[in-house]
Amino acid sequence: MLKRDTEELVLEYCQTRELELRDAITIQLSGLVESVARKFIGSGEPIEDLIQEGYLGLLNALDLFNPEKGVKFTTYATHLIVGQIKHYLRDKGKIIKEPAWLQELNSKINRVINELSARNSRPPTTQEIAEFLGMTTKAIEDVLMTREVFKVSSLDAIYEDEEDEWNGYDLEKLNCEPCQTFNLPIEERVVVETAMQQLKQIEQQVLHLFFNEGYNQTEIAHQLKISCNYVSHILRNATQKLRRIVSEAEWMDEQRYRTRALERGEFEARILDPQTGLFSADYLAVRLREEVQRAARYDQSVGFSIFEFVAEKSALDALGEFAVGELLLQASAVVRDAVRKADIVGRYGYASLGLLLPYAGDHAPKITERVAELLTEWLQTAFSANLSQRFQVHCGWAFYPRDSEDCEQLIRQSEQRLREQRAKQRLWQEAA
Repeated sequence: MLKRDTEELVLEYCQTRELELRDAITIQLSGLVESVARKFIGSGEPIEDLIQEGYLGLLNALDLFNPEKGVKFTTYATHLIVGQIKHYLRDKGKIIKEPAWLQELNSKINRVINELSARNSRPPTTQEIAEFLGMTTKAIEDVLMTREVFKVSSLDAIYEDEEDEWNGYDLEKLNCEPCQTFNLPIEERVVVETAMQQLKQIEQQVLHLFFNEGYNQTEIAHQLKISCNYVSHILRNATQKLRRIVSEAEWMDEQRYRTRALERGEFEARILDPQTGLFSADYLAVRLREEVQRAARYDQSVGFSIFEFVAEKSALDALGEFAVGELLLQASAVVRDAVRKADIVGRYGYASLGLLLPYAGDHAPKITERVAELLTEWLQTAFSANLSQRFQVHCGWAFYPRDSEDCEQLIRQSEQRLREQRAKQRLWQEAA
């Protein structure tokens, strides 16, 4: 069978919404997802997590794509994949750390920039840096661009005057050519230009001259008749202020979009859990219904599992809502490592995960038990000994067609087994 063109498959999917077409498109564009994800490999996040986020962006693109707009799907999907990974990195900003090997390479590049600048009396090009280090020009450009990724980690501290952010390399000695060759999508340029209007006139002038015109700090100081130190101060503070404005604007836009979408009853607004970025319970229910329908058509089976993190109310209160969300996010990574790529993990409740197991059928009980054991072991290292002992993992499972005739019965049966395990555990504790 000849491989069909992706754009044709997308057009047909937009009309029929058949799951087989969705799977075929996802498989054909797996290379695109991995290619985009690898551009962010310097962020320090596992490549598997970046690829996973990329697939979320691809699925969102499939659900939101409108062929009447006249844009190729691959172009549209690329923007959503990049956007999803960027949002993920922003959300993880507090814990993103620059890898040691990248820190060392950045230090080498800084030393080379200083040495070549002194030798040639001008900033070096990326090609000259690459030749000096015996690397490719593309690799040097990637490292310089990766530095911007790690600035995400300071978003929560931008109200402070952080001198350290600019330490480690001299902006004045950096050639701006790599920045000029990196073209932002028009939507992002509009956002930045709108945010720029909220800055002071002097701040707009300095940023424009430095980033758009390519002047160094000395040249800017001479042109604006101010000191070099003042130019450095403006660059630092204006860039921080710009990041804060853009970040706040994005957050407000997301909230407005989500509110309007929910008011219109749009399912797309409920695909992801807003706190963790995992698939939501609504999305799990929809996908489970689709898988049960598929299993009924092709005489196959599908399983569903629930994993609940149980603790005393005081322990949950001590963690707080944010920490519980982070617990589920990290636990979901443990689950994903233990199951197939075709299986779907999402947030099912306040402190619980749901696991959809296509084609698993009568293997669901064993898979559930194995994953619960892994989660229990992981809990011992996720918290301090005192807190981890107060947590337990309870699980429930069911599979079609043995346990149910439809999606709703499948969920109810899983929840019933979860309640039964909870009751057994309580009796065992009382007897002890």
